[in-house]
Amino acid sequence: MSGIPPQFFKISNIATGALIALSAFSQLTYLFKNFSAFLMALFALALSVPIVYLEFRVPPNLYRFASFYFSFIGRGLLYMLLALLVSFGGVFKILIAAIVFTMGGVFVGFQFVPTIQEPENFRAEGNSIAVGDDDDEII
Repeated sequence: MSGIPPQFFKISNIATGALIALSAFSQLTYLFKNFSAFLMALFALALSVPIVYLEFRVPPNLYRFASFYFSFIGRGLLYMLLALLVSFGGVFKILIAAIVFTMGGVFVGFQFVPTIQEPENFRAEGNSIAVGDDDDEII
């Protein structure tokens, strides 16, 4: 049993998704100044909305098409990517990117700590998808 309450994961995922979405919205104003930053904001927005949505409801086909949302290492690497995508602009955006990048590193670290259990929304249809949790044999 882990010492981390499940509310930590819910609050951190909602806060991270919201921070990235707000930062991406503010970066959408770069349409005419820096078109590549505008495109990166679109990608960041498209990848951050499911982070918040997954805390309330898990779509049935999302695990098949985007399984990285359902593991600590996948979510951590996604946070690091999103931090790099929205790191254009002023001091606050760089601060948000640093916080999200650090949170991504923490999530990657959680993958390698065996005592930390994955949250409920990381499980596809109630089954654990962690490495080493295969109870049935595939023939």
